[in-house]
Amino acid sequence: MKGSDSNRKATKDEMAFATQVVQEAFPEYEIVWGSHGDYGGHRAPRDHTLAFRLRDKRGKYHSNVIWVSPEWLSSITVGWVKKMVGRGTSNKARSRRK
Repeated sequence: MKGSDSNRKATKDEMAFATQVVQEAFPEYEIVWGSHGDYGGHRAPRDHTLAFRLRDKRGKYHSNVIWVSPEWLSSITVGWVKKMVGRGTSNKARSRRK
């Protein structure tokens, strides 16, 4: 056994809880869970960091990648999920670099 759980994987119970919370926040979308390598591993804060995106029934994504550390999965709330999705998703035109 390791001396620290700082790089641990999420448990099935934690994943089930987090999935339920995200579904409560956005019942109209499907949750697509990914991990370190699925969404560009160099962007993940740590090796076992999880991520999710929201997708509609036609396959269009409605959120950016939301990163969640395994230690925080069991404490996320509907409000936090809505805040994180809203922070990274906008219908506004983005400014272009000149």
